[in-house]
Amino acid sequence: MIKRGVRAQVTIWIILAIVIVAVIILLFALKVPQRLFTSSNPNIQLGDCLQEELKNSLGLISSQGGSIDPVNSIMYKDNEIEYLCYTNEYYKTCVMQQPLLKQHVERELVDNLTPKVEECLEIIKASLESKGYNVASQGNQVSLELEPYSLKLVVSGITAEKEASVSYNKFVVEEKTNTYDFLMFASSILNWEARYGDADITTYMAYYPNIKVEKYKQSDGSKIYILSRDNEQFMFATRSLSWPAGYGFGQTYKPTV
Repeated sequence: MIKRGVRAQVTIWIILAIVIVAVIILLFALKVPQRLFTSSNPNIQLGDCLQEELKNSLGLISSQGGSIDPVNSIMYKDNEIEYLCYTNEYYKTCVMQQPLLKQHVERELVDNLTPKVEECLEIIKASLESKGYNVASQGNQVSLELEPYSLKLVVSGITAEKEASVSYNKFVVEEKTNTYDFLMFASSILNWEARYGDADITTYMAYYPNIKVEKYKQSDGSKIYILSRDNEQFMFATRSLSWPAGYGFGQTYKPTV
């Protein structure tokens, strides 16, 4: 009976110890960021280094009609917004200014991010070399593709090798964003503006129920479109099938969403 009691107590203590260890591991996993365990991964290092600049570039481009430095634009609430479909004549529909809008925005992002990418790569190169990697560069190439709900930035032209075990021949950064959906939505609106002179935004909202749409008509016949979802926005301007002053088409319009 005594032996059985001792064995029972030992079993209880073992089970209790296992439970305590499991709880500690669980709490540690919940509280410690996952990046802590993968901070040596150069893809994550590049993502961390670019994060702020990437968000700033996306915010700037999205607030200005898809361009870092708008060429043909209108001021709206202290914001310079580029015309994506425009005519300076009355009674005529507009002409597309950026027929390949998605590709244009991707190029703008690459051009704006490349200096920061180069800066981050120098930091990563030094870090890898300090860990015994042989790093070689043949001229860095930066490409970016917008995808549904995200973007993917790829840097190639640089290799890092350590013996035969680990090697990198490109670095990839992914970031969540609604920009792709905004551009698809905007392109559809722009096609209607170019063909018919206006777009019925309620029809588009039926296809994109999660995107809020605002349209503001200006006194010169211009229109400001604002697309928003999940604290992100994309703004652009059009001027199409405009009428001279006195025809009653200059009032501001805001749909109920």
